[in-house]
Amino acid sequence: MKSKIIKSLYKKEILDVLRDKKTVIMMLVIPLVLYPLLFVVGMQLMVRVSTGMAEHTYKVSVIGEDEALLADLMESSAEEGDSFRLVAVDDPEAALLAEEIDAYIMQTTVDGKKAYQIYYLSSVTNSGYAMDLLTNMLRRYSGVLTKERIEAAGLDPEYILQPIGINSKDISSKEASAGSILGMILPFMLVVSLLLGTMYPAIDTTAGERERGTLETILTLPISNNELIFSKFLTVATIGIVSALLNIIAMCGVGVYMFHMVEQVNGADTAFDMSRFLPAILIGVLCVFAFAVFISAMSMCFCAFAKSYKEANNYMTPLMLIVMFASFGSFLPNVTLTNHMALVPVANICLLIRDLLAFKINIGITLIVLTSNVIYGVLAILFLGKIYKSEAILFGDGSTSVQIFERRSNLKKGGVPTLGDVWLVLSVTAVAIIYIGGSIALKHSVGSLILTQFFILSLPVAAVLYSKKDFARTFRVKGCSWRAFVGGGIMIAGAICLGVIVTALAEKIFPEGAKMLQQTSGSLVFGSFFKTLLLVAILPAVCEELMFRGFVLSAFEAKLKPGVAIALSSAIFGVYHMSIVRFFPTMLLGAIICFVSYKTKSIFPGIMMHAMNNALSVVAMFYPKAVCRILPVLMKQTVNVRDGCILLAAGMILCIIGWRIVGLDKKAGCNS
Repeated sequence: MKSKIIKSLYKKEILDVLRDKKTVIMMLVIPLVLYPLLFVVGMQLMVRVSTGMAEHTYKVSVIGEDEALLADLMESSAEEGDSFRLVAVDDPEAALLAEEIDAYIMQTTVDGKKAYQIYYLSSVTNSGYAMDLLTNMLRRYSGVLTKERIEAAGLDPEYILQPIGINSKDISSKEASAGSILGMILPFMLVVSLLLGTMYPAIDTTAGERERGTLETILTLPISNNELIFSKFLTVATIGIVSALLNIIAMCGVGVYMFHMVEQVNGADTAFDMSRFLPAILIGVLCVFAFAVFISAMSMCFCAFAKSYKEANNYMTPLMLIVMFASFGSFLPNVTLTNHMALVPVANICLLIRDLLAFKINIGITLIVLTSNVIYGVLAILFLGKIYKSEAILFGDGSTSVQIFERRSNLKKGGVPTLGDVWLVLSVTAVAIIYIGGSIALKHSVGSLILTQFFILSLPVAAVLYSKKDFARTFRVKGCSWRAFVGGGIMIAGAICLGVIVTALAEKIFPEGAKMLQQTSGSLVFGSFFKTLLLVAILPAVCEELMFRGFVLSAFEAKLKPGVAIALSSAIFGVYHMSIVRFFPTMLLGAIICFVSYKTKSIFPGIMMHAMNNALSVVAMFYPKAVCRILPVLMKQTVNVRDGCILLAAGMILCIIGWRIVGLDKKAGCNS
């Protein structure tokens, strides 16, 4: 790559992006004006609301014989800063519902002991606050009565009520306490602001340029694809970094303002030594640079498939949701930055910034986080290069768009689903499985399993029928040679052997995930053996194969290279099982079934292979002794080196034999 060409292209891209008002607003106005304004105005509003609620006079009604007593208690509560006004009403419940009073107290008797019931409206702020004040008032009165009765018995109330003294002392520095609070909020805001900062320049340099019709002109210039991609990437990363740094400056300014206000109110004892945050700020800036490399490349990859500005915004929505979800890790106190978590994108940056602000600096983990983000960014750039080398994607006829939202009368019959349709169906299916299937699982595990498989099957079928795609071609519903079944059966036996090794390694790396998997494995037993076999082996084999090796693989195969299509569909298949431990062996299983489905152009060998794999698990659950006697190596809790070598050799040999049978048989393809 020539530096002069990259410099010229970079200058051109920067000028184009800065002409976009959305980018300027997201980069300058929001961090420097909107964020400080929201914080300052929000703090003032909270102070005013708190002051107003404390000074408000709450109207209370009393039902029972202790009206005079409670009236005296309310009057004495004025010394505590509470203000009540006793109101007499005929129907207290109706008055409360009409918000004519804030609460009412009814005197009752429970187990021969006087009791007071406070009625209030939790949906009304003043009513809820009045309930809290009345509760505190009655607790103080209860404490007075308790003390009087103990004194009447000739005892010391302090000795009886407080037999031991309990004190606590916080030895954390003021800077560490403030940093721990900032560490829960700042990483989330920083990551989201960086994503928003890269979003619009990424759209403008990809889909925006394509919509303006200038991409074809640029590609005719004497420049290489690498020079073009690198200049666009530098532009997006620069805007993202500048936006993030401006956000950091704005947030630090708000933080200094808040600390200054606290210092004025509480005195010099609350002063902070801001210089102690300098190492955290410096490393945090490096984190921003590393994350900018990753998120800029990811944003460009998503936008590169769009044909218009509007379509690119739609494609960015899933990425934004994923990034926001992953960044919630900084809010969770039980999630810590370990060597394994340091490899998880987005979450590793948030957790690292949280630890840095709490003065927990681990050089080794920090290097892992920075390096992993740079590697992920480089991989995304390489993938982006593949996109810009594909004329089918850059100048395609809309085969990557979402056709489900178009009028059915405008769609042509035949073909396979578009990539946009596939991603949409996968997203909707995932949401349905997580929320709807998960809620039913709390009540009925059988219903959850059936409903989950229903979504996996019905959504792609509905999409194919609506978009008038070729049903048989999309779902590979065609016959094939018996040799495909034989080769597939041998390959799945090899996949099971290799899966044992992969699972053992995954459980060793992710022990917490292994414990969770063991706890949920017992829920897969549904009464009898044949019922469990039907629900666990046969039903998922049919539904999941039609989805992943039919609907998904057919769409990927039409637009991507076979290896990429198989790898991507297998990875998605692993993600859908929602377990880090199950991801790797499931992805391996999916890749082998994908290969057979790709070679045979038929879904039926894959269904058989899938059912065989699941059926072995069902047999092991119901007849563990028999399986242990026949296949002892598959039932061991741990796999030693000797067993691992045996499984590896057996798995490779079986996969090669099955591959030869499937790949070299001319009759393995689908029958027309």
